[in-house]
Amino acid sequence: MAANQENEIDQALILRMGQGNEEALRDFILRYQDRVYGTVAKMIGNTGPDVEDLAQQVFLRIWKAAPRHRAEAKISTWVMTVTRNLVFTFCTSRGSRREVSDVVLDEEPEELREKRGPVTERSPREDLSGKELVHAVQLACAHLPMKQRLVVHLRQHEELEFAEIGEILGISELGAKSLMFRARENLKIKLSEFFTEPS
Repeated sequence: MAANQENEIDQALILRMGQGNEEALRDFILRYQDRVYGTVAKMIGNTGPDVEDLAQQVFLRIWKAAPRHRAEAKISTWVMTVTRNLVFTFCTSRGSRREVSDVVLDEEPEELREKRGPVTERSPREDLSGKELVHAVQLACAHLPMKQRLVVHLRQHEELEFAEIGEILGISELGAKSLMFRARENLKIKLSEFFTEPS
């Protein structure tokens, strides 16, 4: 479905939510729960009750704001901006350099592996090396500064354009690209041991 059609559906749901329609809220949550939960989990580094609580706060805030909402940006941009605000507040209050839980760094769920289909046979050594690299990349991303971490998530996982990422972060498109560049440079440093030839 085209982005404009998606936004029209979202706008209609927000309008009904603004009139107190709880069924519209349930439909809206169904449309956005994976994106919101996924973003919160990636940003705060766990899959426990904090993620559940923050995600619920996102939808509660949107529900309360719906009667006053003015369509100045795409609804998806608004949702991710609300998510950003709550996550940044949470991370700041808890300390942005908290240790990241291993729960969020586990292997991908079985249903995703099934969708991807069979993979080429690998030796145990190759498999171990691959898992170590994946884990290292996830850990390195999780320890980036908050804004860099969010840019990487929005670009790589949500596949957003830099212009929309800039809107979500309240910066220019160029600023979003600059953050992504710095994030990549930081990741190169953190992961350099995996790409350095042994002497």
